[in-house]
Amino acid sequence: MTATDPCTTGGEAERALQPVAADALIRRHLLGTWRYLRMHGASPHEADDLTQEAFVIALQKNAAALDPAATATFLRRTARFLFLRHRRDARESVELADAVDALWQQDCADDGGEALLVALRRCIGELQGRARQAIERCYGLAASHEQDRAAAARDLGLLPDGLKTLLQRTRALLRTCIERSSR
Repeated sequence: MTATDPCTTGGEAERALQPVAADALIRRHLLGTWRYLRMHGASPHEADDLTQEAFVIALQKNAAALDPAATATFLRRTARFLFLRHRRDARESVELADAVDALWQQDCADDGGEALLVALRRCIGELQGRARQAIERCYGLAASHEQDRAAAARDLGLLPDGLKTLLQRTRALLRTCIERSSR
């Protein structure tokens, strides 16, 4: 082939644009894909790995050439498939995945979950006393404390079951606060 062959020239131009397209794709969809996996129940480490895998597949399949909404859908479906494959032994994972997809479409599809996080942060800010301390300690929100429920219960003057009950009640309050925010 000669240097003027259109196939050769197009291929070189395409290879030169790939890093730019990959960078833009990742910047635009990384957080939404990671949050989507976390909604499915993936640990932060699993979400990191599965998100990376989903992006590799997306780049191999040239999903960056799609419009942003189609790319986001491609990444979510790929991430969901990877998560379910990772948890293939659990039948209930498929049912949970369907429920997560419905919630994602309802509450997070437009902004990758950003509005929910803003509402959650605001609602946590409204908590007071032991409820706030329990949430911060048990979910790693307090920089000086690790996520150790036994230590949190002891420090808050509660038995482990008392902390569990406090967390259940506090999560219900947060859920109500977030739902009120989204209306």
